[in-house]
Amino acid sequence: MKDKLEKTGHRKRYYQLRYCVVAFLFGLTALAASAIPVGISIKLAEAEAQASEIANTSTSSEEGTSEGEEPLLSLFAR
Repeated sequence: MKDKLEKTGHRKRYYQLRYCVVAFLFGLTALAASAIPVGISIKLAEAEAQASEIANTSTSSEEGTSEGEEPLLSLFAR
């Protein structure tokens, strides 16, 4: 290490700070990489819930109304 200090002119604090910054960036990258699948699974769960809600409302509206009529509340629910 002493030859590096003499060769580049950097002090010990430079290498300590550089190590801390690299460790922080590595941790931040790991956190971001683990957050991406969580976000995707949340979006998929929301889409699935919305699809089942639409399926439930379409079957109930078909049972209770005649052809071509939609309940007025279903128009405002969206």
